[in-house]
Amino acid sequence: MSSSSKARSTHRTASDTRGGGAPTQRDFLQRCLNGLARQRQTCRAPERATVSVLADVIDQAKGTRFGSDHALDRVRTLAEFKDACPISGYASLRPYIERIREGDAHALTADAPYAFLATSGTSGESKLIPTTRHWRDRYRGAALYGQWGLYFHTLRVKSLSPDSFFDMTWERNPVDPTKMEGALPVYSITKRPTSVSPQDWTPPWFDEPWFLGDGSDGGTLYRKMRILASSAVLGIVSVNPSRITALAQELNENADRLISDLRRGTLDGHPRPARLKEDPALAKRLEMMLRREGRLLLTDLWPSLRLLVAWNSASARFYRGWLEVSAPKLPVIPFSTTGTEGIVTIPVDSHRSAGPLAIDQGIYEFVPVTEETSAAAIAPDAETLSYDELQVGAQYRLVMTQANGLYRYDLGDIYQVVGWVGRLPRLEFVLRAGTVASFTGEKLSESDVHTAMRAVWADTTDDLPAFTVVPVWGQPPHYRLLLEGDGSGERWAQRMDEELCRLNMEYAEKRGTHRLAPVQATVLPFGTFKRLASRRLTRASAAQVKHHWLQADARLLDELDSL
Repeated sequence: MSSSSKARSTHRTASDTRGGGAPTQRDFLQRCLNGLARQRQTCRAPERATVSVLADVIDQAKGTRFGSDHALDRVRTLAEFKDACPISGYASLRPYIERIREGDAHALTADAPYAFLATSGTSGESKLIPTTRHWRDRYRGAALYGQWGLYFHTLRVKSLSPDSFFDMTWERNPVDPTKMEGALPVYSITKRPTSVSPQDWTPPWFDEPWFLGDGSDGGTLYRKMRILASSAVLGIVSVNPSRITALAQELNENADRLISDLRRGTLDGHPRPARLKEDPALAKRLEMMLRREGRLLLTDLWPSLRLLVAWNSASARFYRGWLEVSAPKLPVIPFSTTGTEGIVTIPVDSHRSAGPLAIDQGIYEFVPVTEETSAAAIAPDAETLSYDELQVGAQYRLVMTQANGLYRYDLGDIYQVVGWVGRLPRLEFVLRAGTVASFTGEKLSESDVHTAMRAVWADTTDDLPAFTVVPVWGQPPHYRLLLEGDGSGERWAQRMDEELCRLNMEYAEKRGTHRLAPVQATVLPFGTFKRLASRRLTRASAAQVKHHWLQADARLLDELDSL
């Protein structure tokens, strides 16, 4: 290891999770606005960022096992980097992850990892992504300051209080000592214990009782809502829109409980050290609205609410109607396109679903989507395009390099270019590669399924039910509609089959030639999907638990059998 690598890792151990401490509210607000200005400037002139990121990635590879295996000490240019490192997936990184677990802290990066971030595992097994202080300080933290600057700029915020925003993007939870890989703790990106420095994302609500978790999700959403109930909340920020709709559901399912707690200044009927006070005026107002309307809106609880933030593309766009019902007429700005592995886009304007490429976060390469690249892994030596070679309207599969040890990583995500922001492409997430279901070439998509269900339910006056569609192998195979409700599902299955035939010509052709059997339906008790989500919360964070209208395989049926 080089002397510079040793210096960077000095006194940094797995248990060292020093917090940066919350900055003053004025400093925080200015840092965010400065971050937004920096992101916008990068859109206008991205070259400096690309040079800086490449140099840093190579520097982080010095003295590492990966760097040695790929002779990265001789690399100076992007072309040389691409020649030295083949495109790879998690399987190729696994041996280096194992070395880190066994104590080789510099298997992938010069800066030693202090934790593993666990992915949600929605596309297969959960993966362990090493995270370093260097990566959080220089990249992830800076990106978060910049994107929050957009939210404050949009609302013309001049000052902040620790309860101005309901931040559901991160819940500070203590490290679980039972979840360790070697000497490193394991947790999700949205349930980490602390920030690691002032450069890391450290909001004014960092130490607020409502922001702190207890390591579980039981009652957490209600507790947060209760503590913030009397506050002038301006915005609700979530990664996944399902979290906001869950909050609206929590409000209505626990309306009487909340009204009682507000009258008495309690939480679940008990005094709590969370600065809770009696608020009989709010309790009376909510009670009157509930009696008059039969339900409560998020804007009933927080009349000050002016903005929602959440993903708004791919399957997340299907939540738009539910968000409108929960908080009518409020603008929705997208959260950054982000995952455990890294950030891909950072919003800099009010575009509803897409943002410019986060060129200062990593090295990004693109492979045009074909029938082959939309399903199988990208070939290690595949030709890739740079950001400035992309075409509006085209779809590309992303290959990403980050300074956390992911080198030319086939993320498996597909993006569409919907325009340009300055000199950077505006990218909208489309889907995960291979998530289209196709027994016989029908290529059924989640959009097909959701559109079909909306058409099926258009003849009723009821809200769209909780549902999903599961591919079931057989001779011939078929799709099973699972929906919450009463009675028989036979009529819904027939209507769903008809709509899928209308929407998808390949599906209709396969049905007509009997290579696919008709859709079957199973009606589930109300609340089944909520119970399923609660169980999954024991394995992942709330932000990572996603509801899919089309399943990748039939494993969900086994999960439901065990509920």
